[in-house]
Amino acid sequence: MIQVPEQVAAVTKAQVEGAVKFATFGLEATEKFVEFQLKHAKVAFGDVVTNAKSMSDMKDAPTMPEMKSAMVEPAVEKMTAYAKGLYELSAATQAQFSKLVEEQMSFVNSQMLSMLDSAAKNGPAGSDFAVSAIKSALAAANSAYDNLSKATKQATDMAEANIASVTDGRKRAA
Repeated sequence: MIQVPEQVAAVTKAQVEGAVKFATFGLEATEKFVEFQLKHAKVAFGDVVTNAKSMSDMKDAPTMPEMKSAMVEPAVEKMTAYAKGLYELSAATQAQFSKLVEEQMSFVNSQMLSMLDSAAKNGPAGSDFAVSAIKSALAAANSAYDNLSKATKQATDMAEANIASVTDGRKRAA
């Protein structure tokens, strides 16, 4: 006997739980990004105030180049650290998101295959062809998703290498 209603109910329940996981994850990720931005905004504001006070206290023009270099180098270092930190936060968020998507995809695929197997066993004669076609389409979709995941991973690896290269170049220049 085909138990499609129970299987559909299980998939629906899992989808609701997955949606809750995604929503919770989205809120947590947003909170992390906001905290990161506020932390760096406070530091930047403090630096601007300090630099403005220093410039207003300047008594003679010959000290301007020294003051300028004293302000610029730390600002560049902080901007580099900010960009690196933002990238690391983004990469970690993307990795967690990918993990959630993979978990959901795996569950849905297993449930679909289970329903298809049940339908093939209990279905009318000739339904094997339709079930095979659906399984083939599901396999093709999974393959496309795997290829997309691999391409995303390669792009992420390249971006990490570029960030590391820029950071190392900045350290050497300093």
